[in-house]
Amino acid sequence: MNAKKLTVKMFGGFTARYGDEVLTFGRQRNSKYEQLFHMLMIRPGQELSKERIAEDLYEREKVEDLNASLNNTIFRLRKYLKESPLPPGEYVILEAGAVRFGGEIEVESDVWDFENAIREFEEEQDRRRKASVCEKACELYRGEFLPQLSNEQWVIEISRNYQERYSEMLEYLLAYLKEEGDYDKMEKMALRAANISSYEGWEIWQVDSLIALGHHKEAREIYQKIVERAQETGSFLSKKQRERFREIGVRLRQPEGTEEDISKCLMDSVYTEGAYGCTFLGFLDCFRMLKRTLARRGTAFFGLFLCTILDANGRPSRDSSYCEKQGERLRKTFQNCLRKGDIYARYSAGQYLLLCIGAKGENVREIGARIDMDFRKRCGGRGEIRCTLLDDGNIW
Repeated sequence: MNAKKLTVKMFGGFTARYGDEVLTFGRQRNSKYEQLFHMLMIRPGQELSKERIAEDLYEREKVEDLNASLNNTIFRLRKYLKESPLPPGEYVILEAGAVRFGGEIEVESDVWDFENAIREFEEEQDRRRKASVCEKACELYRGEFLPQLSNEQWVIEISRNYQERYSEMLEYLLAYLKEEGDYDKMEKMALRAANISSYEGWEIWQVDSLIALGHHKEAREIYQKIVERAQETGSFLSKKQRERFREIGVRLRQPEGTEEDISKCLMDSVYTEGAYGCTFLGFLDCFRMLKRTLARRGTAFFGLFLCTILDANGRPSRDSSYCEKQGERLRKTFQNCLRKGDIYARYSAGQYLLLCIGAKGENVREIGARIDMDFRKRCGGRGEIRCTLLDDGNIW
């Protein structure tokens, strides 16, 4: 029997090899017949209905005869495989309204192996063996499913499901490794995950493991990168992740320093005009500290505002790239027309929180108008935001 096998990888990109020879699928990348091959390689040997394949392949196209179009695609795939490095044989089998990949060669698909690992994970009861299955699945997952086809609806749905299952199994594995005290492997798995999907919370596991290993310098560097990323993009962490992030921050230790070193560390490294920008977690600490101070000292004046970026129709914008561009202008507005004692933070892609300490009731309208005017100037009169007063210091 031929020792060669067809090896197909679809996580993090697409490759297909028969032994050492590459299947190239011609010059026209992501063609319909290549996509049909992708579909058949998800579960090699298993049947897919022609109706479902046709709907997925031609969903966005105005095709009068789906069956005829699919038959043509099947013909083209058969023609290519006949000319490919694969040995002679019948590979695309059409029977009773269904299509499957056949032939006498061995087929290895990373996606099919991943799906088998999902089933093992669901069925396995032993924790050690369950963690072993998770590790195997995580090694198979090298990135997004068929990223070059990320705009295709059939790929989007499958990819989302695989990402969710990958996250579920990786979370289980990392928790197991932490319980077992295997921080070296925990750090390696978290680092690999962070490289695949950066800033989705895996760095928190990495920092956790580095602290446990006593590598506080490396842990601080990664922690600081997460803080900086949060500063740039807003609240990318879930509530659960924020709690873990805060808990880990408490455990981080600075190297011993002199009074001068500590004083220098506490001072602003860069003095900027206007309001002080910080992360959402930093903003929470400031606001909660203000609340505690009020409880002890009584009344004080302040205004807590929510500033929302609006689209051309006057509704909260859902366009992330638009929010990014307008958010940069809004941050410059905060720095230009507010005081140094004011604090702001990005809450979500199109929402910013602003805390104006010392602002009295009669100042609220003035603050909102000042922000609006400066922002409109920066947008050439076309940008719009909505400033809502969330708290005026008298609601506790």
